[in-house]
Amino acid sequence: MQVISFKDTRMLKRGVWFSAAALIAFVAVPSVLNGDWWRDPVVSAVPLIIMGGFWVHFLRKTPFYSVVDEVVDCDDHLKVRRGGTEEVIPFASISTVEVSTYLRMHWVRCRLRGPTKLGNQVDFLPQASLWGNLGAIQRVALTLTARANRARGGIQ
Repeated sequence: MQVISFKDTRMLKRGVWFSAAALIAFVAVPSVLNGDWWRDPVVSAVPLIIMGGFWVHFLRKTPFYSVVDEVVDCDDHLKVRRGGTEEVIPFASISTVEVSTYLRMHWVRCRLRGPTKLGNQVDFLPQASLWGNLGAIQRVALTLTARANRARGGIQ
């Protein structure tokens, strides 16, 4: 068994959310300090609510949010975990494996033959040592594809 995903994915995703919350707080602090927040709370709160709504919408819609926390290669299957949900995915149920890119960030996308608790595809960040090496990430994807083909009795 070997972990093939970035070990701190969960912390990275929390850091993105924390950064958005810090930005909102950074915008709110001046109005709290000069007293505008207390004198006219509607005028101060409405822009923050709009900005907070924008961030929630933006962060929930980006592909980064769907990245799983951990992927463990267990020779004949992948053990995948996102939050409290854990799923065992046999290689035979993987249809394709490809490398996806969003904002110059690469990750591996495993499309599945059927739905699971985690959806029809599993996206994960590769190990940190591969982040800047697109060729190595593509080799990981090709290796997973070959193993999925072998598990289904197909051509390598």
